[in-house]
Amino acid sequence: MQNNEFEAKIKNRMIKFPSVDGMSQLEMSMIVGQVEEKINKIEEKLNIVDSSKLAILAAYDFAVELYHLKQRSETNREADSKKVEELVEKLAKTLEKEIHGEQ
Repeated sequence: MQNNEFEAKIKNRMIKFPSVDGMSQLEMSMIVGQVEEKINKIEEKLNIVDSSKLAILAAYDFAVELYHLKQRSETNREADSKKVEELVEKLAKTLEKEIHGEQ
């Protein structure tokens, strides 16, 4: 095994995964565990034994989760930007009142 690979067992198969910069073996093991858990849930729910179909469905499920996270992140970013703009506007009005009140 080269040091740019990470080996782990999923569904009783040893698989070599490319390592990820900045990620420890423990973190990569946790991700592999999430993948296996997802595959097991799909296998149990849909009663599928075809490992390639399970892998595709697991990848799809993770992609859906990622899509939802991106959508939520974008919504939060827009809400945060709007709030910052409102606060800047209030601050500007308050400063303007202070400046005109002193003169």
